[in-house]
Amino acid sequence: MSKLKFFLLNLAVALLLVTGISIYVLHWLKDYTRHDISIAVPSFINLTEEEAHELASGHHLRVLVIDSLYDATAKPGAVVEQSPAIGSPVKENRLIHLTLNARNPEKISFPNLKNAAYRQTIQTLETKGFRIGRISYEPSEYKNLVLRFQHQGKAIQAGELLRKGAIIDIVLGSGYENNFVYIPQLRGRTLKEAVQLIRNAYLNIEKVIPDGSITTRTDSLRAFIYEQYPASGQIQAGSFIRLYTTLKQEKFTVSDSLMVTE
Repeated sequence: MSKLKFFLLNLAVALLLVTGISIYVLHWLKDYTRHDISIAVPSFINLTEEEAHELASGHHLRVLVIDSLYDATAKPGAVVEQSPAIGSPVKENRLIHLTLNARNPEKISFPNLKNAAYRQTIQTLETKGFRIGRISYEPSEYKNLVLRFQHQGKAIQAGELLRKGAIIDIVLGSGYENNFVYIPQLRGRTLKEAVQLIRNAYLNIEKVIPDGSITTRTDSLRAFIYEQYPASGQIQAGSFIRLYTTLKQEKFTVSDSLMVTE
């Protein structure tokens, strides 16, 4: 066999090998990444951590507990929040973050905030792990100054131990003038944004009424406001706003100034 024929034969064999390996690698990558396959995230809500791991394994997913909170209405040790949300399309082996309901509430020392400014008080209490309840007013020459705190109708003293997540009501001074505030426009806002705007306006949430698109706690956290009552104008500080929430974008019109992207 001449050198030329030998060279051409070796070249042909090499090309066949490269082609075969390339095809194999492409098929392997397709099977490994599975770009064309997604899994709908199942609901882990109300499952124990062990049950959540079993469910995740059956769907070729993984779960990790990243936080806990205490909710007296939920089952101890059960999942109360998850991310990504139920039904979200994800790839195989995706890690799902879970929040469990603590079996026993953590106790926190209540800070000394008497005579503090309102917004500073809100920030401090939330940082400590408390939840803000109702804002009310009593006669005082100092407008919007914190007079006292209450939990379940009882006065709270600085240093008192309360469970983490306890709802704290705040009593403010009304001042000697008419204490009217403007109602914030909440249509198209997330529930979290609406709560912040209502608090900053020295108002309360009467109730949150979800529509049929909201079925879980996770849905509630993702919901938007599509209606409010009262809708606009001025109102006495400490009054209540009723909110209506949905996951259906067609129920509200969101302008660029209202839409918040994360």
